[in-house]
Amino acid sequence: MRSAKLFRGGFHVLVIGLVVGLLAGCASTGPTDNPIRRSLTWFSYLGGDDLRASCQPGSPERYRFVYNARADEQIRTYDIIVNPSGGGRLESHVITDGDLDRLSVVDPLRPWRGEETEAAISAADIAALRGALAASGFDQPAPRGAFLRSDDFYWIVSTCREGAFHFNAYSRDMPSFQAIRFDAPLYAMDPLTAQVAVNPPRELHLGPFLNAQQMSRLAPGTYGPPPWQVQVGENGLKTGLFE
Repeated sequence: MRSAKLFRGGFHVLVIGLVVGLLAGCASTGPTDNPIRRSLTWFSYLGGDDLRASCQPGSPERYRFVYNARADEQIRTYDIIVNPSGGGRLESHVITDGDLDRLSVVDPLRPWRGEETEAAISAADIAALRGALAASGFDQPAPRGAFLRSDDFYWIVSTCREGAFHFNAYSRDMPSFQAIRFDAPLYAMDPLTAQVAVNPPRELHLGPFLNAQQMSRLAPGTYGPPPWQVQVGENGLKTGLFE
């Protein structure tokens, strides 16, 4: 039986009491099933900071997709590295509410780790993904200045291709969100799709962000942090006031 959102979702449980400055200051080293490390490095991971830092001429071709399907309901991540033969390896994670029935003395963090898997993918899979990214307008400039809310639906995509880093973002209220074509090939190659159903985007009637934060703090029976948001910069997430 699922816990009744005791902490407003497994992703949030270990960020209670952490300030945004601390979160933003911790660098990601890639995907992880450790909920403490994930919480501390989440914004860096979202922005693809580790991909950017390692991306140079001769670097492997890499892709990162993050689907925020309302963070307290579901987050799906996909990390792909392409090998010289043209195929690659997919590492995927699904983060949902913490399931306290999975609590274990051996692994006390198990309810909040989420589900993860790794799978080999073919050169045809990679080719289909490249085509789907192009059809989704990925190579266009990122929507600089746009805010991405954790209580909404959005995709963030980061890549390292031919030694160059590129970032883009698609929020539910953007026309580009409707043009996304890379979701279908990702779901098709991910074994977790059959295990944990995708939380599909839906129409929402969200009030102003500050109001949503205030309402979350006042809502009875909730113990996790309020919604959060990030802002898109020129080729990544904005990290400073004047970026």
